[in-house]
Amino acid sequence: MQDRIVTLLKELVAINSINSTLSGGPGEKEIADFIHNHLRRLGFEVQVQAVSGARANVVALVRGKSPSPAVLLNGHIDTVGVEGMPLSFSLRQEGDRLYGRGAYDMKGSVAVMLALAERWVRRPPEANVWLTFSCDEEDRSLGTEFLVKEWLPALPARPGAAIFLEPTEENIGVAHKGFAWFEIEVVGKAAHGSRPEQGVDAILPLRAALAELDRIANELRSRPADVLLGHASLHGGKIEGGTELSMVPAYARLQWERRTLPEEGPDTVDGESERVAHAVANLAGGHEVKARKIFMRPPYRTPPGADVVGRIQAASPGSQRVGLSFWADSALMGLAGIPSVLFGPIGHGAHAVDEWVSLKSLARVGAVLSKVAAVN
Repeated sequence: MQDRIVTLLKELVAINSINSTLSGGPGEKEIADFIHNHLRRLGFEVQVQAVSGARANVVALVRGKSPSPAVLLNGHIDTVGVEGMPLSFSLRQEGDRLYGRGAYDMKGSVAVMLALAERWVRRPPEANVWLTFSCDEEDRSLGTEFLVKEWLPALPARPGAAIFLEPTEENIGVAHKGFAWFEIEVVGKAAHGSRPEQGVDAILPLRAALAELDRIANELRSRPADVLLGHASLHGGKIEGGTELSMVPAYARLQWERRTLPEEGPDTVDGESERVAHAVANLAGGHEVKARKIFMRPPYRTPPGADVVGRIQAASPGSQRVGLSFWADSALMGLAGIPSVLFGPIGHGAHAVDEWVSLKSLARVGAVLSKVAAVN
């Protein structure tokens, strides 16, 4: 299986599938077509889903031998950018390490899925397996959102479980954090710096916002930590305002990110944003304040006793059940009612210039998934 993984990964890495929200990114259409053609040649029922413009998913059904609930496997097919990364679209092997953009996050896992599909042509799995390849995971997760909202409701039978092959160092991800992005805008009045009485400074009131965010961050650290995920957190994201040093600034904006835990309600997190806005609004000075939530994705915890966790554990006894600090598409599928976990290879450098994945680990992940699918 290792040789096939290397061959497939070499072809996948050679395709530029940088997320189209990034400068110069072409999107996923080319890599989606490659996967579609590969699976169609193998004889599977496969379709390309047009999600938005050049954004595309691929979905294929591997028919099993029994009517047991299907297992869904998922890998995302977009990558981040390649700035500062030499030979980013050429797979390079150094011993057990395979270098290239997306090798670790997560074209290595996509190669495993395609290699498994080749094996299942000869030896079908016990139950049906859905192979899903999602676009846009590195930005707004439009691909998996499409699967959940458009594709999943149309299925005659829903999958019994989903495994997302994000790199987890061969551990079983049973929980991960969510996130929410917030901003406040302060509107003042421009004036020449020599006549400050004629203006309203929009930047200085942000001191109240920063102080309130600091208080909230301290409160989060003082709460009991989640056993798997630790503490909820927040950090400043962007701050901007003003036009030149000799002018009283008429506009300022502060954005921050809040990382959330599964047991936190959205009202609690939204209430923190309101606290920040009120702190700024209560300052004297004649400025106006606007606050809004830009975007959010929910946290997720796999239901206790989910059968898929035990099946992976049985196939890989050394794997630990872990919580993950990053967000993943598994939350969308899990909250749609499909028990979901993350399980993927060992490697290093997701989003970094020295990204690599372990070949031996990819092969082990493939072997575990074969057992989970109950191949005879």
